[in-house]
Amino acid sequence: MEKAHLYEALYLVNHGIDEAVRGVQRLKKSPKLFMGTYHKSMAGLERRRSLINLQFMLEMRKLEEFDEAYFEEEFNHWLSDEPLTNEEIVQLVRRMERQRKLEGKPPLVEFLTSRKGSKEKQNEAVRPSPGPNGPLPSAAEVRNRAQEDAQR
Repeated sequence: MEKAHLYEALYLVNHGIDEAVRGVQRLKKSPKLFMGTYHKSMAGLERRRSLINLQFMLEMRKLEEFDEAYFEEEFNHWLSDEPLTNEEIVQLVRRMERQRKLEGKPPLVEFLTSRKGSKEKQNEAVRPSPGPNGPLPSAAEVRNRAQEDAQR
């Protein structure tokens, strides 16, 4: 899709040359115009059109061959049935986030740095861990159980 605007530009160039050719053909009807001038003009326009188209297509062919090699290398392993490793997934997400950053979009995923990771571990150490039989009961549950035991 990135190359579509280039093809559109080539279309506009060719369309402009078509318009110029039509104009020269209308001038041909003039009795005062020399035929040599007419033929030189037509040949010049068509020559320029062919040079522009040829150069453009050669450049686009180079780009397409480069893209083909890139996509063959990059996405060939995506077509395999083997599962991705954790490292491949992390690399993929990092590459995606780098692209989003270049486009000015906010990140979808945030990676913890070593400093953030250590703070998370410290916070987990402070939180009470669940007991061996499940999570700790709330204060209201403890009071209710105490009242039930007292009534027995």
